[in-house]
Amino acid sequence: MIFHGGNPSSQPQNPANRKVRFFNVSLRNGIVISTPAYPETQAFVAHIIRALETCNPEFAWIQFLFVRSDYFAALVRLKNSIHAAKVAIEQPSVDLVSGQERDRRELYRDYYRRADSRMKKVDDIVTKPTIIMAIQGMWVSEDQGSLNVLPFDHCLDEHDSLAIFRYRDPRMLLELVGRRMVADISRYLDRYGGSRLEPPSFLVTPDELQSYIHLPAGEVAESLRSLRGGTSTRGFIQGNIEGKETSPDGGDDAISSKLLRLVAVPRMEKALEDRSVQPLNHLAAATVRTLELVYSGGKTDLMLSAQTVDDMRKYTGLLTIVYGGIKFENAEPRPTFLRELPAVVGLGAA
Repeated sequence: MIFHGGNPSSQPQNPANRKVRFFNVSLRNGIVISTPAYPETQAFVAHIIRALETCNPEFAWIQFLFVRSDYFAALVRLKNSIHAAKVAIEQPSVDLVSGQERDRRELYRDYYRRADSRMKKVDDIVTKPTIIMAIQGMWVSEDQGSLNVLPFDHCLDEHDSLAIFRYRDPRMLLELVGRRMVADISRYLDRYGGSRLEPPSFLVTPDELQSYIHLPAGEVAESLRSLRGGTSTRGFIQGNIEGKETSPDGGDDAISSKLLRLVAVPRMEKALEDRSVQPLNHLAAATVRTLELVYSGGKTDLMLSAQTVDDMRKYTGLLTIVYGGIKFENAEPRPTFLRELPAVVGLGAA
């Protein structure tokens, strides 16, 4: 789809043709029990930003949305359906002519071969807090293939991996601006044993969530050009809270907005130890929170959103415990670039 930039009230002599793609990132094969993660600790956000700098699109907006959920009952039903299907496949079929028994064809297919490992995966998930994760975005570039440089296909587990699904429907802009996600995937779990559907969101546990939601750290982060870096006060903060129990309910009373931009990202020479990032286990809340990357004009902004100011205080409080003092400022719901596209097929009021 091609959008024409410029003032909608007058056609410029040489309008800039912008090739715009909206996208969703979800499970490549729809294996709903998969909980994909990025293999390198605290590296994913830095690698995403490095890919943005390498491709240098005119504009990119990537949202990571997540919400705490309870899928115990749905996961138990899923396990039972897989077990029932496995037992049925093991029963030989009878030839109507000869009366002879023979193995069912399904006995040699992927669903049966992996049934035991997938039931084991369900057992593992139900013992942990579950979180629904959604990734979606907007990409503006003359090179349509440049979107493929984003390392989402490296996010995987033993059952499935992530993949980018492109859309041409500009109504997805409403989802981005409204920061909306599919937070209930029950029907995808219930239908997995029969007619499989591609879920627009996917399950993770706190360990996998940390691989997506963190600040850049380490050698790769040090080389990023598009971020404004700041001095980390983590040591000072850690010294003040040492011996105290960390709590997800902490927060900064000065926070007064549901949408914030990081003024500067604390520079850390290496990834933090597992013990140091333990508070990130509480990142997900009962309402949707987001981490967003906005790339425009060679610069990357990191933004956070929450559904209430109080929830935002808790969210930023967690990040402060882990990374030290972080400066925030209020952000606009729509990135500046979108103001240049007021006539996006009738969605100027988005």
